[in-house]
Amino acid sequence: MLDLTDFHNVHFIGVGGVSMKALALLCARCGLTVTGSDKADTQVLETLCKNGVYAYCGSSPDVVDRAELVVYTACIPENDAELSRAREKRKTVMERKAFLALIERLCKRTVAVAGTHGKTTATAMLSKIMSGQGVKFIGHVGGDLPGGEISLTDSGRDVFLTEACEYKRSFLALSPDIGVILNMKFDHPDCYRNMDELKDAFRRFAGNIKEGGLLVVDYGIKDEFSPRGVKKVTFGFNAGCDYRADDVTYKDGIYSFSLYRYSKYVGRYTTHVYGKHNILNALAALTAADGLGLDIVYAANSLSGFSGVSRRFECKGMLDGGARVIVDYAHHPDEIAAAIDTARVMTRGDITVFFEPHTFSRTKSMIDDFADSFYWADEVVILPTYAARESGIEGGSAYDLYMKLKKKKDACLYMEGYGAAADYIKTRLSKNGMILLLGAGKIQSVADMLFNR
Repeated sequence: MLDLTDFHNVHFIGVGGVSMKALALLCARCGLTVTGSDKADTQVLETLCKNGVYAYCGSSPDVVDRAELVVYTACIPENDAELSRAREKRKTVMERKAFLALIERLCKRTVAVAGTHGKTTATAMLSKIMSGQGVKFIGHVGGDLPGGEISLTDSGRDVFLTEACEYKRSFLALSPDIGVILNMKFDHPDCYRNMDELKDAFRRFAGNIKEGGLLVVDYGIKDEFSPRGVKKVTFGFNAGCDYRADDVTYKDGIYSFSLYRYSKYVGRYTTHVYGKHNILNALAALTAADGLGLDIVYAANSLSGFSGVSRRFECKGMLDGGARVIVDYAHHPDEIAAAIDTARVMTRGDITVFFEPHTFSRTKSMIDDFADSFYWADEVVILPTYAARESGIEGGSAYDLYMKLKKKKDACLYMEGYGAAADYIKTRLSKNGMILLLGAGKIQSVADMLFNR
């Protein structure tokens, strides 16, 4: 069985991604010689170079020649020049999910956080808790942290904390001691034909939890899972939950709640991140922390200092007229609805949503759900699709979504790019209210244009 210590030179294809960036940095800190390439020339590459990783834009098969291990992301095409060179030279080649299994073997225990939504925030919350209680761990968070802080913790080898992504069943490479399932909604139609297939993948993930381990699962989907030899604990708002939030109150989008552990009152806490859904993320993190043997009171108090993850309802600034500009990674109908609901309790003004669809297959398979998700927005602007790994699909374009939405909402526009969106905001939307820039692509560049970053 391969081990990370078997290699001295590692190359990452697609190193600019948040997850790959963290893994490359980890390898550099382990004393390995690390190189990486990406198709986009971003600030990330400069950050990597400053931290001991030779990262560059483009493709350089000669660099691959010097590597012993080549790691690539699931979105890298099979005909990629560097990937092809690595296979031609018979290098050890593995997808990111397999590489995570190598990292897992470095540590005594693994905590893996899965779910269609919220796993980045819940993982970051748990990382905050573990750091506060002195746990020696590797923390792999799939999202940037505010202020440019590197989303990687490497304080020891007792625990490996990681997101467990369902895309292409990546999370099945892991064998966690504690597995967290936040929720389970249909997504990734390019690799799951239907909800049954997605459920089967999540059940297999739960089945990978080591005997004697712990499954932390949302109360609403608890009956979907019956892993053998594993303790199952639930979290949520329901009276039957093992870890429960009750007496929920909010002010300006920030929620407070009373925490109960097995029906016993623990204390009253505030999330300090926007949106009621983040109470569930906090509950999941606290439940997992308790499973690790950490002090749950201390853990709950430490979350008061958690300021969120970049692009998760992140305020980028306020326009001269008073409108707040919010960037959120929402690219699924449920996430869009949650972002708009959060905005609705924070403002009496109009809510204008700019949405950049992410992949054609997702848009086509959920186009009716997407159209419904904007119900509480006052105005919606659709931007061109961020294609990511895909080519166009008939019936799955951003304009198709616009035409569907136009039948439901008069205040709906289609714009051809980020510049047009920024100009529209400057000239029409400066007063009061809230502007939501939603999507998993590059829609945050609209905010950069607005505030000259």
